[in-house]
Parts: sequence; C-alpha cells; structure tokens
Amino acid sequence: MAGVSPKSLLAGLLQVLEGTAPLVILPHDNPDPDALASAAALKFLVQELVGKEAVIAQGGIVGRAENRAMLTYLKIDLEPVDAVVFTDDTLVALVDTQPGRMNNSLPPGRIPTVVIDHHPAYDRYEGVPFLDLRENYGSTSTILTEYVRESRLEVESKIATALFYGIMAETQDLGRESTPADIAAAQFLYPYANKRRLGKIENARVPREYFAVFHEAIERAQIYGNVVVSVLPELQYPDMVAEVADFLLRLDEVEWACAIGRYKDHLHVSLRTTEREANAGEILQRVLGSRWAGGHDMIAGGRKRIAEAGAGAVARAADQVQAQLLAALAVKASAGRPLV
Repeated sequence: MAGVSPKSLLAGLLQVLEGTAPLVILPHDNPDPDALASAAALKFLVQELVGKEAVIAQGGIVGRAENRAMLTYLKIDLEPVDAVVFTDDTLVALVDTQPGRMNNSLPPGRIPTVVIDHHPAYDRYEGVPFLDLRENYGSTSTILTEYVRESRLEVESKIATALFYGIMAETQDLGRESTPADIAAAQFLYPYANKRRLGKIENARVPREYFAVFHEAIERAQIYGNVVVSVLPELQYPDMVAEVADFLLRLDEVEWACAIGRYKDHLHVSLRTTEREANAGEILQRVLGSRWAGGHDMIAGGRKRIAEAGAGAVARAADQVQAQLLAALAVKASAGRPLV
C-alpha cells in the first residue's frame, strides 16, 4: 500500500471493524512469533479503539518452546478454531497469511474483512474490504507496530514485548531481510518491552527429546554442493523443520539449507538461504505448488499431503521433494555426502 500513511490505514482498519459483529483473528495454523505478536497486537487495538473483544483462533499447534513461552509469559490466549462459531456476520482478520493459502483455517468460501501480511501477494483479493500487504517489510509485526504507534495509545508492555520479539525472530535479530521500517519499529518498541520476560522467551527450556531430534537431524544431513538437506521421518511439531533449517544454514560451506519431515498426514518443508539475490519462496512453490508453499527471498516454508500410509510412502514423498528441490537449485542429487 505504497503512498498511504499508516495513520490513514489505521483509520481504514478501524472503520471496517466497527459495530457489534464478532471478530475472529486468524494467524497461520502453526503460528510463529511474528504471527502470534501480530494477532495479539490487532486484538489489543480493536479492544482499545473499537471497544470490542476479539478471539485469536488457532488451526494447528504451537510446538516450538520459544513460542509456547511467548504464550505463557505474554498472556496470549488462543482458541481452537474448531471451537469457534463462524456466523454470517462474523468478521475475520487474517494476519501473517492470506486467503487461499493452505497454511490457515479460513472457512471455505468466506471472504475475510481484513488481511495484513508481509509476504508477497499471492492473488488480487479485490473483494477484501481492508488489505495491507507489504512484502518490502521484514515482518508483519512491523506493520502492527506502526498501527500501535499511530494510535497514540499507551503502549502495553506485553504487546510491546510480543511485537519486539516477533520482529527479532522473523528477521533473525534484524540480520535477515530487515528494512529501515523494521529497525525503526524495533527501536520504538524496545523501551516498552519487558526485558526479563523477553529473556525467558528467548531462552525457553526444552526437553531431552529436543536434543535427540537435532542429533538425528545432524546424522541424517547430506551435503549436495552448496546445499545441505536433512530428512526427518517424524516431527514433534511442524515448526521443527524451520528450527533445523536455520541451524543447518550455519554450515560455512553451504548457501542453502533444507529440512523435511512428516507431521501427521503432511510432509513439512523449510528452506533457507544466505543468497540475498535468490528467492526461496518461488523455488519452494515450484517444488510443492503455489498454494502449498510461500515465503520470501531468503526464507520459505510449505507442506505436501502424503497420499498413502506407511513409512515407505513417507520416504518416497520425501525423496521426491528432495530430488525436485535439488533440481530447482541446479544441484546434482548423486553428489551427496554426509554432514558428519
């Protein structure tokens, strides 16, 4: 929405959310810190400026320890989407996701009232009353921070902490795909953030099983030229592939890192790169399909339904995704060697 000031956007946002109709805020199904913070901030703004409560609905699972700690220490309440009643007059706001994407639980056939996201536009969305897509921003939390800032409300510590952590997690401490807007938002939020709670979130305690997963991921990792890939047979939660991919990208001899693993009936894929001129999102869309994957230049994620049951079907699906990914990156699959 180039050329429109955040203040004008805030006024438009509040206008479409006025009235007594209930509001359901939907982040993507397995929300990360950026999605959780954006949803919490939108709920805060609606409560303070429109005077009505909103429900943040969860379609998947919050599995990562830092994300669970974020819910606990910042008092972010989520309702299972299956427990939410969507009536004809229910307003729906999508944050950090978009209509038609397979990573959210927007009811079929329903047009959301609000869409706020920092990912590239996947469609035109002409029927959406309020649309704020800024792919030149490093996080959706940055967009919500601008709304909070322009509202002139007293900044609540929990909201400031959530937004600050959302920005820092999404941009890896402003080092990945960050922009001047992200830096300005983080600088604005930091004085209001609760540093003690922030520390507890960033250093969340993890069970022994967490280390076992990383042990297995390292043992299974294979290097193909400038690409490292690790295929895990089973995931404790979908976000684990993102954690593994981020970890593997630290390997100094690669420019791409990918983690693949099964959670229930889907194969989840996370792709990372150090190449600033690349587009990880477009590459993963070519591998998984445009509806099933998305992302930015340096970070992407997606999933693929596993049609058959059994370990053999999972292995075949993972092999197919890996082969297609390596082909898209112009890397020979036959040249693999173990990481350790």
